[in-house]
Amino acid sequence: MSLTGTPVDAVIAEAGLSQSLDDIGAYIVRQRWSGGQGRRVRDVNIVDSAVLGEGDATLLFTVTRVAYADGTVREYALPLGLRRIGDPLAERAPDFMIAPGLTDDSRFLYDALGDPEYVQWLWTAVRGRRTLQTARSTLRFECPDPDALEPDPEPPMRILGVEQSNTSLILGDSTFVKHVRRVEPGPSHELEMLSALTAAGFRNLAPVQATAMYDAAGAAGAPIVLVQPYLHNGTEGWSLALTSLRDLYADAEEAADAGAVERISTVDEHGGAFTGESGRLGAVSAAMHLALTQPGLGADVEPVPLTGRHLHAWADSMTRELDQLLTHPESALDPLRDARDAVIAHFEALRSVDPAGLCTRIHGDLHLGQTLRTDSGWIILDFEGEPDRTPAERRERSSPLRDVAGMLRSLDYAAAVALAERVLPESADWNGMLAYGDAWAQANRDSFWSGYLSAVGDRALLPSPGATTVVRRAFEVQKAVYEVGYELTHRPSWIDIPMRFLLRGAA
Repeated sequence: MSLTGTPVDAVIAEAGLSQSLDDIGAYIVRQRWSGGQGRRVRDVNIVDSAVLGEGDATLLFTVTRVAYADGTVREYALPLGLRRIGDPLAERAPDFMIAPGLTDDSRFLYDALGDPEYVQWLWTAVRGRRTLQTARSTLRFECPDPDALEPDPEPPMRILGVEQSNTSLILGDSTFVKHVRRVEPGPSHELEMLSALTAAGFRNLAPVQATAMYDAAGAAGAPIVLVQPYLHNGTEGWSLALTSLRDLYADAEEAADAGAVERISTVDEHGGAFTGESGRLGAVSAAMHLALTQPGLGADVEPVPLTGRHLHAWADSMTRELDQLLTHPESALDPLRDARDAVIAHFEALRSVDPAGLCTRIHGDLHLGQTLRTDSGWIILDFEGEPDRTPAERRERSSPLRDVAGMLRSLDYAAAVALAERVLPESADWNGMLAYGDAWAQANRDSFWSGYLSAVGDRALLPSPGATTVVRRAFEVQKAVYEVGYELTHRPSWIDIPMRFLLRGAA
């Protein structure tokens, strides 16, 4: 079989994949990166392919199209591997197995991201700046400075086990590889943001060292692989926050009947308060937004004045998103249906805001899990934007307050998740402990916001203080609505976290 340019049908036939399309669809829909959890698959087709090599393993690069019953159609970068039954990879990478036996009962099918042989092929292609001709397109590897990469030509690999909208690997001691799964038409929001911020001198990020771009006919290249430095001295912001909260809840158990003043004192005094870190993270977030207002970053990044048109459009879209969510028959949404008018009031308030400040490109999905605390300070990661929004929506200019709202919501989430680790909601201790979590969240929200405003200073980034409060709150409520829909699909047990905010905090 030729290594490049083989027609898709020939690859499918030669590899015996035609009988495994249902298995491939079932595998994809189980993965968080697919965005297909909870959806029923209508049809699965491999629409592009290339044979990467044949030996102990047959390795294929594929673009697999999944049509869902609700009308959604998505394409995924799904490298596939075939090995003989009995090969030890099946036991070493069980989460990547797709079909235990093909029609000839001699080979099994798997997602090749779990195979070091595929990762080695990728690494060689990156270092060699290869171009792979697929049946219908091109996979182009770009690396401006191969000498800056991990020097080991065959570095050991480690798969990051956290659930993400992609699959991430660590190679050796110094290289982070993100293998994007959704093949979406470009331009890429993430690459544009990283390029603009680097050009603006913003250093609190991990620069791109290499990419693999999928050049589909008639569309801007879609990133399939991003290579960045591995910040091995960094700790994820989410993990730091949970550590702080675990310490707090341990102290809180010894003072179960304390009043509000005592709770605040406990938050302020216990060793892992986190509020200082929240303030520093607020300042870095503001620096990111200010960097995006610098001149000379290109027409697609240049900020525009915030206008009444923006405010009315946001109010309309926020209401539409809520009403679309409420069409879901899930009974857990009934309290939100009852509170609809109170929630929408936050959106309607945008219409009376005096427009001022700027609309900029934004991160689009800023939360604690997208940050690292390193020896040199906070690093902001993963500029993909919210995974359930379209590529065009992620690239739209918006108020920087939308990113602020995302981080404020994340602080609320951390308090709730850490508490759920410790006690059950029906426990007699729940409400007392929850009060400590609320105090922690408020202290850290205030610290983040104070750090953000101090870094912005008198620059014309935001509206007037009163208007800023209204806009920020509307984006917080919108984010919580988005979270409810996301949790319904991906993590139903977490739905009470955003619902509580909407029913108590927002209303």
